[in-house]
Parts: sequence; structure tokens; C-alpha cells
Amino acid sequence: MSAKQKNLILMVGIAGAGKSSWLEKNFVPDRDYIISRDAIRYSLLEKDDEYFAKEDEVFKTFVKYIQESLDDPNVPENIYCDATHITEGSRNKLIDALDLTNVKNISCIVVRPSLEDTLERNEKRTGRAYVPRSVIKRMYWQFERPEYDTKYPKDVRYVEVPKSWEKSI
Repeated sequence: MSAKQKNLILMVGIAGAGKSSWLEKNFVPDRDYIISRDAIRYSLLEKDDEYFAKEDEVFKTFVKYIQESLDDPNVPENIYCDATHITEGSRNKLIDALDLTNVKNISCIVVRPSLEDTLERNEKRTGRAYVPRSVIKRMYWQFERPEYDTKYPKDVRYVEVPKSWEKSI
């Protein structure tokens, strides 16, 4: 039996922007499926490992889980890829690694609060979830807006994460 056609949705935004919080608030169980790169990373890292210690394995596992979801007819129609995807190159790297046979649409949901709001949200994070301020600033300035005329995305939506959601970030 072949898999049904799916929507592949890339979350786009720097660390601490509110991508996961947006997904948490908008998730519909029978319609949506979320694959979190951070969840994969945290499951692979040992206690004393540096954050990017197993990056190749994290990426390969992320791709594997997405592909399995695309190919599985029992997985809901919307597959959300929860990671930063802040440059066109990073978005294309992921999409190029996938077999898109079962994809009917690729879209991006962009969460892009101000740098100040992102830094403020990040200060509430603890453990590995906390990202150094210098990294957030670098990511903010490296951000490349997804456009309709780029290689893959057919739909690009910008969303806002309200201040009232900060407690869940």
C-alpha cells in the first residue's frame, strides 16, 4: 500500500523564537505530526557531551524520522519539522536528503520575534535549552527569509508567538 500525500512543514526561526511553543499551541493530534530535532539531539547526547557533539548523527536521524513519517500511511497529513532552518541552505539540505514522492506541499512557518524578545525568552531557559546570547545574535543576523521563488517552499507563513506564551518557552 502506498502512503498518502503529506504536507511537509518546516518551522523556521532562531533558537528561542518560539517555534516549539507555536507548535504546542496549534497541534491537532489527528492532523499533525511533529519531529523535533532537539528531542533527537537530547536523546543521543551523553551527560557531558557538548551540544553539537553528535551533529552528523542528529541530522541523519532527523532525516530518517521524517522520511519514515512521509512513507507511513498511518502518520497524519501534516509533518512539522521542528528545527531552526534559518538559511536557504539549511532548508535545502534537509529537503534534498528526502525522497519527496509522498509530499504534496512543502511550506515554511516562520517565527521571527525581535532580537530583544528572543534574548529575553532565552533567559528563562535552563540546562541545554539555554543558548548563549552570542549564538542567538549570530543566528538572528544569519536569518534568510524563505521566499516563494526559492527551490522548494510553496507557502511561507509568518506567525507571532504572543508574550502570554513565554512561560511555555
